[in-house]
Amino acid sequence: MKQNNHTQHFFLANRQISSWQNAWALVGDYLSAAAFLGAIGLYFTSGFDSFYYAVATLIGWPLLLILFADKLRQSNAFTLSGVLTQRFNSTRLKTLSALTSICISTFYLLVQLVGAGKLLQLLFHLPYSISLSIVCLFTLCLVAIGGMKATTWIQIIKAICLFICAFILVILIWRHFNFSLGTLWQQAGQISQNQVFLPSSSLKNPIEQASLILGLILGLLGLPHVLMRFFTAKNPHAASLSAAYATLLITLFFGFNLIIGYGSYVIFHNTPLAGGSNMVLLHLSEYLGGSLFKWIISWMVLITILAVMSGLVLATSASLSKDILPRFIKINDQTEVRYTKISIIILLIISTFLAYQFESFNIAFLFSLAFAWAAGAHFPVLFLSFFYRHFTEKAAFYALLSGAICSFILIVLSQTVWVNILGFSTPLFPFVNPTLFTLPISLLLGLFLSKRTP
Repeated sequence: MKQNNHTQHFFLANRQISSWQNAWALVGDYLSAAAFLGAIGLYFTSGFDSFYYAVATLIGWPLLLILFADKLRQSNAFTLSGVLTQRFNSTRLKTLSALTSICISTFYLLVQLVGAGKLLQLLFHLPYSISLSIVCLFTLCLVAIGGMKATTWIQIIKAICLFICAFILVILIWRHFNFSLGTLWQQAGQISQNQVFLPSSSLKNPIEQASLILGLILGLLGLPHVLMRFFTAKNPHAASLSAAYATLLITLFFGFNLIIGYGSYVIFHNTPLAGGSNMVLLHLSEYLGGSLFKWIISWMVLITILAVMSGLVLATSASLSKDILPRFIKINDQTEVRYTKISIIILLIISTFLAYQFESFNIAFLFSLAFAWAAGAHFPVLFLSFFYRHFTEKAAFYALLSGAICSFILIVLSQTVWVNILGFSTPLFPFVNPTLFTLPISLLLGLFLSKRTP
């Protein structure tokens, strides 16, 4: 029992996180490199597109509260696979859900690594590969030493600090435009002939818009590291309250982002910036507050990324040590944490390699692909498992398998990987976000097989 308590403490902080603590930790988990660096960069390059990302993901939070929050905590599970196993007691489903969780979390992890790597590269003029290695080393130390409890408190502290920094930036922008936000919107409209308040060319296709919005809304309900937060709450009521509080806090932060993003668009319009669009926030901080404020913001963002990476690594290593490794290696309570720390090292090495390949991409865009993968694979299975009593093990397995594989294939065949990474001239899949195609496949297959399976 003592050792079992040890693993529960490492992964879930003994399930003793209060609703307010969990709310701030959820905010810390969500306000990652994509939600701050990437969102501001997207306002700078594409204007209104970033508002799509903000509103769509914001809709996902009340849905998470209504549909999943209390049910996840009632399961008393450690991982997403544990939730499904409690209903179906299926080894193959447990293994498959663990693998999909690891893949999605790894992709989300590379988004954070890209942001952190570019940040250190800009601040210290280091090679990008060296920057990535330093970030991985810091993350490894943080997770291996402290586990979930340390990660939770770092998330809480950095989320509060992030709000303070964002609020100061809003005040500085307000002052720059003579304490008139109307002047900000007017200048943004004049510069772009009001095009900055409309979707860019990449989102003018209604199918692309619908697919992006659907993926961002429902993808939140399938992200393993976000769902794992609800397992740490004291009880189902605390889990629900934490989701409600997190929704309010994130709404406020997105309001800050709107002002900061359009402020950066007006101030730096047609100005080449070192580090690309992902580093607009740092240039804005230096322009408005001087070098010292830039360094404060930079370290705050770096801590933000490290904290999010810690949560991702914990969620992924929990899937490995509890759902995958026991099938191949005899593991007891004494060795579980040790194998977990080894898996963390392997995971960080793989993520670093992938982050090197995706160096030039906007991190908010990469974040949307991770959401699309989660929406196509995890959301349908969780939704049907909780709310459809005729849902069967066979239906769950093949719905999850089809959603995960179709999402992966369509992302590879799209412009993102097929052209920009692999170097082919024309994408085989014409849309960037696959959710509108993968979600119906997974959902309908789950319903169909449930009808055909006893």
